[in-house]
Amino acid sequence: MFKQGWKRNCRKASVAALLGLTTAGLTVPVTQADVSNFNDFSSSRELSDSELAQQRGRFVDKGSLMFFGVQVTSEWQTSHGEHLRAQGHLVGDLRGETPNVSFEPRITTVTADSAAADALTGNGATVVDAGTGNARGVVQTIQAAGDFNTAANDLQIDVLDASAYEGGAAGNSGSLERRLPSGTRVSVSSGSQGVGVSLDVPGMGSAKQAIEPSQGLRQSIQLTSDLQKVRNLTRLQLYMGQRGAHADVPGVRSAIESARGLSR
Repeated sequence: MFKQGWKRNCRKASVAALLGLTTAGLTVPVTQADVSNFNDFSSSRELSDSELAQQRGRFVDKGSLMFFGVQVTSEWQTSHGEHLRAQGHLVGDLRGETPNVSFEPRITTVTADSAAADALTGNGATVVDAGTGNARGVVQTIQAAGDFNTAANDLQIDVLDASAYEGGAAGNSGSLERRLPSGTRVSVSSGSQGVGVSLDVPGMGSAKQAIEPSQGLRQSIQLTSDLQKVRNLTRLQLYMGQRGAHADVPGVRSAIESARGLSR
C-alpha cells in the first residue's frame, strides 16, 4: 500500500498526466514560459545516487501502473424536491500490450409530484459566461444569481494498490439522456469530443463537467434561483502494483534491449 505522503506529493503532478491518459491521448498543450531566473540556485548541488535512493514516494516504476479509473459525477437537489444524479464511469486495464478501456453512463432521478405539475421558475436572473471557454487545464467556475445556494466543484485523486481494483465498467454505451416532465434534462456522453455529464434545470440553472481534447477538465455551475444544492465531482483513481518478473514487463524488456548493446 502507498503511504499518505505519496498521495500528497503526486496530487498536483498527477492531474495533467491522468487527464491525458484517461482520454486516450487528449493532452493539454504546454504553454511556453518566459526565460526563468536561476540565480537562487547558484549555491545548489547535484544529488548523488545514494541520496536519490532515499527519496520515496516521488517516482514509480514504468511497469507499476496497472489500472486507472475516472468517475465524473454531478448531483443536484432542487428547491422543488427533485434529486438528480448523472455519472460517467471510465476505466482502463493496462496490463496487456493494448489498453482495454470501457465506459458506463448512469443516471438517477427522483421527481417530486409538485415539480411535475408546476412549471419551474427562477428569480428572472441570467448568468453570462464570457471568457472561461478560452481557459485550459483544470477550469472550475461557479456563477450564482440567487440566494442561499450551496455549490461546489471538487477534484479528487486516489493512488491505490492494484489489489483493491474491483473490475471494469459494466458496459460500453457512449451516451445516455433523460428528460423529466418538469423540462429538466440529464445527460451523460462519451466520444471524440471527450467525456462529460450535464444537468439542465429550466429556470434554475445548469451544472456541467467534461474532459475535452486540448482543453482538459472543465467543471461549471450556473444558478439562477434560490435554495439549490449542487456538486460536481471528478475522481481520478490510479491503481499501482507489481507485474511479474518476466520479459513482457515494459521496464524489464527495455533493460534487456539496452544490455544487448553493451560491449563484451
